[in-house]
Amino acid sequence: MKAGRLLRNAIALAAVVCCSCSQSGPQENGNTYQGTGGTFPAPIYDRWFDEFNDLRPEVLVSYQALGSGAGIEQFMNQMVNFGGSDAPMSDEQMAKVPRGVQLLPVTAGNVSLAYNVPGVGEGLKLSREVYAGIYNGGVTHWNDERIEKDNPDVELPDLRIIPVYRADDSGTTYAFSNHLSAVDPQWAKEVGRGLSVDWPVVGIGGRGNGEVAGLIQRNTGAIGYVESSYAKLAGMPRAHVQNAAGNFVPPTVENGKAALQEVKITPELRIEVPDPQGQNSYPIVTFTWLLLYEEYEELQEAVHLKALIRYCMTDGQQHAEPLGYIPIPEHVATAVLEAVETIGQSKTEKSPDSTKDKADAAAPPAKKAPSKKADAKQPASK
Repeated sequence: MKAGRLLRNAIALAAVVCCSCSQSGPQENGNTYQGTGGTFPAPIYDRWFDEFNDLRPEVLVSYQALGSGAGIEQFMNQMVNFGGSDAPMSDEQMAKVPRGVQLLPVTAGNVSLAYNVPGVGEGLKLSREVYAGIYNGGVTHWNDERIEKDNPDVELPDLRIIPVYRADDSGTTYAFSNHLSAVDPQWAKEVGRGLSVDWPVVGIGGRGNGEVAGLIQRNTGAIGYVESSYAKLAGMPRAHVQNAAGNFVPPTVENGKAALQEVKITPELRIEVPDPQGQNSYPIVTFTWLLLYEEYEELQEAVHLKALIRYCMTDGQQHAEPLGYIPIPEHVATAVLEAVETIGQSKTEKSPDSTKDKADAAAPPAKKAPSKKADAKQPASK
């Protein structure tokens, strides 16, 4: 079982577009819950859902990493029990879901700029002008004087830059384009932000973070934006990116924590940080959301999914940093735990036999010995 899980994690971080987060067989009692969504959080969801399945053997939770666009679409069409997205749903999208929507930011991560430049290792400094210029067509070669100026000790080749981007609807694209819109007025006016954008530069498109990482590795001169753990696992060098304070910072968990330290809670938990302030803040960082319905037809479904979220926001947070993700700030976690209590509430109150169910919903999953799966073998961003 351990070898199988490790193999599955490796597959999820390669160029596949679908990861299954448990190898358990079908449950006889029918407590099987399916989610679909972004590839960005797939490694930590895999870890969380495996452990929750161990803690609650009567429940099976699985997840397909098909991209944030697919996650939102299937959730809106009520094809899944929950969705996942690295971009928050809009008011317009939420209004189209009759059962209501609860956005739950459950983890966060850095979006790294990974590159494949012969002779250039980790830590190439890229200014805001440069990486915006790469994706708007203004910076075309690696020996551009603007790159050389910030990297005087690096021998940069006269090599054409190949931008790599997502070809599918992607929350990672949303985070990156949202950041570019915040730092580059021209980008904000002419391109904007979204799950997909009309790229003003000719490059190569890939589906999912894993495929983008593979395209960067296979194309000399390439650069692309990927969730940091994918780049780390693949052994690709990542840029030190200029932040709002003018400092060049690496995509470490600590710098991601600094970026999220002072985020403001919004009523819908639609928390975005397009250009975080702070001397050590990594500038391209995003929350990622689980999408739950406000009401579920089956009381038991609401009870189990609420227990899942409680686990993710409490014991599950210990797995974030070893996997390269940013633990949720305490004030955000508190807001999520408060919001989850409203899910299925009207159904629970209307049920004549709901006393036991409400007690179960209020309790965290039963404690169990730690899973034998070793976090140390998972990708880390340090």
